[in-house]
Amino acid sequence: MTKSKKPPKQSASSPSVPKIIEIDEGVFGPRLMERGEIPINPQRILDLVKRISQIDQVLLNDEDEDEDDDLFLEDILDEDEFELELQEILGSHNLEVNEKNLNRYLQFLKARIKPTYKLTGNGEFDWEEEYVSGGKSKKEYEKLKKQQPSYTDTFSLVQFCDVGTEGIMVKVERTSDRRQFILPLIDLDVTQEDPEHFELIDNYLLWFFSY
Repeated sequence: MTKSKKPPKQSASSPSVPKIIEIDEGVFGPRLMERGEIPINPQRILDLVKRISQIDQVLLNDEDEDEDDDLFLEDILDEDEFELELQEILGSHNLEVNEKNLNRYLQFLKARIKPTYKLTGNGEFDWEEEYVSGGKSKKEYEKLKKQQPSYTDTFSLVQFCDVGTEGIMVKVERTSDRRQFILPLIDLDVTQEDPEHFELIDNYLLWFFSY
């Protein structure tokens, strides 16, 4: 992702402090409610908020580290910088998650992420929530996992598909049995074996749930 050269903002009367992207009702409330046709998994939103909170804690713990580390973390989390990147990706100042912008984001990701890219679930898929958290039969759950995709599986990216109410869709192949599925990209994350593309997927997730 191309980084903007716009200098970070800072107050003349205070030291440089990394700017944290605040996640509040102004982001996850009205904007998501306005798009009520998109099925939202509350657990995925909580996981995303938890991830950002963990990064926030790292920043607080590392306040006394050298200036280069602080500038690096500030660059990652600067909200203005993030929006400039989104404008470059979408070719527009309109950052709303809609069909047109989803297709532009799709083309951006297709140019940077290629097949055999490894993915896994970032939380329980909708069908398995009642088994993981709802106390339904574990035996039945294990049987269904042979036919259905599970968040515990590892997948290889086969191809990007199209966009829908759940955003960008991808075709994946389960590495254990080569069974193929079409899943929303918002349900997936990189594996630990392939961390170099983490930011690409994570930024897409943040955009999808924030705008």
